[in-house]
Amino acid sequence: MNKKYNMDCKKCKKEKPIANKFHGLCSFCNNKRLGASKNKSKVNIPKSKKSALKDASVRLKRNVDPNKDAIKKRSKKTSNNKIALDELFYEKCFHNSDHKCEECEKQLPKKFRNDNGRVLARFRYSHIVAKSIAPELRHDENNINHLCHTCHFKWDMGDKKSMKIYEENRLKYPHFLK
Repeated sequence: MNKKYNMDCKKCKKEKPIANKFHGLCSFCNNKRLGASKNKSKVNIPKSKKSALKDASVRLKRNVDPNKDAIKKRSKKTSNNKIALDELFYEKCFHNSDHKCEECEKQLPKKFRNDNGRVLARFRYSHIVAKSIAPELRHDENNINHLCHTCHFKWDMGDKKSMKIYEENRLKYPHFLK
């Protein structure tokens, strides 16, 4: 779910794409929260240095970095390892599930993989505390709710407090859910 959805920013109260789901902030307000400011004063660079910088950037663009492919391969390998670990974790969660959405009790798929070996219905594994907020809870079974697609979306982007699973989740992780 890399899409940004228009919602009211909790800080500026304007309807904007939300950049930080945990804090409910638009990009501008999230940058301010992180201590950055888009209105920083500009540094005056003399024209002679500007042209030298421009020439250097043009030269860099023309040169090919020999390590670029190695970096791409390494990052791809790391993400493949992460996916493999996630799949093992999801399979463990799958076998400990009653295959019903914990919010609306809708039936969830009872098959973990398709005929090609791909994991079906990844959406059903909803992290209570987002992986980006607490990476240490990424593979913690207590941090998973089994949800249908609609309820997972509501948990991630909607009003968590209106969901019946909220109170139980808040008791598990009171310092993350208030």
